[in-house]
Amino acid sequence: MKNIIYKISSLFLLAMVFQSCEDVEVVEVPNFTVTPITVTAKAGEPVEFNVDSAPNFLRYYSGEFGHEYKHRERTNAEGVVSMSFLNAQKWGLGANATGTFSVWYSQDYDGSGAPESVNAATWTEISDRFNISELYSFTLQESGIVDITDLADGKPIFFGFKYFSDIVDDRGAEWHFDGLSITMDVEGAPAPLTIATESSPGFMRVDVQGVVASWNQSKWYWDSGKGLWRMRGNQPNNPGIINEDWLITNSINLTKVSPDESVNLKAYSTLLNSFTHTYSEAGTYTITVVGNNTTVYGHKEKVQEFEIVVTE
Repeated sequence: MKNIIYKISSLFLLAMVFQSCEDVEVVEVPNFTVTPITVTAKAGEPVEFNVDSAPNFLRYYSGEFGHEYKHRERTNAEGVVSMSFLNAQKWGLGANATGTFSVWYSQDYDGSGAPESVNAATWTEISDRFNISELYSFTLQESGIVDITDLADGKPIFFGFKYFSDIVDDRGAEWHFDGLSITMDVEGAPAPLTIATESSPGFMRVDVQGVVASWNQSKWYWDSGKGLWRMRGNQPNNPGIINEDWLITNSINLTKVSPDESVNLKAYSTLLNSFTHTYSEAGTYTITVVGNNTTVYGHKEKVQEFEIVVTE
């Protein structure tokens, strides 16, 4: 009789363990709700949102430019592509007073940074599209916002900013270069989308001809004190060299844009009952909150969307 009772108890305990494991493996669909506390929101003032039954993870798209749920997976776009930069020069004398800086692009450069690869690539000059400084001053000059949509075919492209001087008897110019910006104007967007900046994708320096011992003479280098790229042209006989030096972007796709971003409100182990967001401009915004319960046993997601009107 005792053996029977023991066996029944064991079976009952085993059934409870199995049931408990099944409960752990069940990933429930999120059942959260996000609501603004105030009916009227004002630009420049924090808007508070209540969160009821927050899931394991919660993300927030404010509906502002660059933070729209509908563009969360947009990585390519079509529009007018523009390029601009700042440039300045000084100290160039005689034949080196102008014409030592030029702008090029290539679609067959291998991106290696080797001088022989630069020489082997096909480069097309587009200097005439931009305002290249001829001022004898280090006052940075706008290149102009130049339409380069004709170069946006979806293929990788490299832009090269070339310093070249074969005049060894005149002092070479010093160039300052800063603020590279490549953007795309897309229909319906309140501002241009960013394609590339000075820091992204960044540059490589290639000294094709004229290597000298001095670390920053006759070659492009980043001047951290001035916060810009700098080329110090050589002085006659110090040394007097024919110099060709390139500042080349890393590979760029002119149709590629960054997808819109969300704000992570909650991770698995944190609690969340409310959060705030401040809108800087008046308007009607579509807010999207994405919540998910995610474990090793599965993933369940819920998307809540609503509008908020922000006044001045």
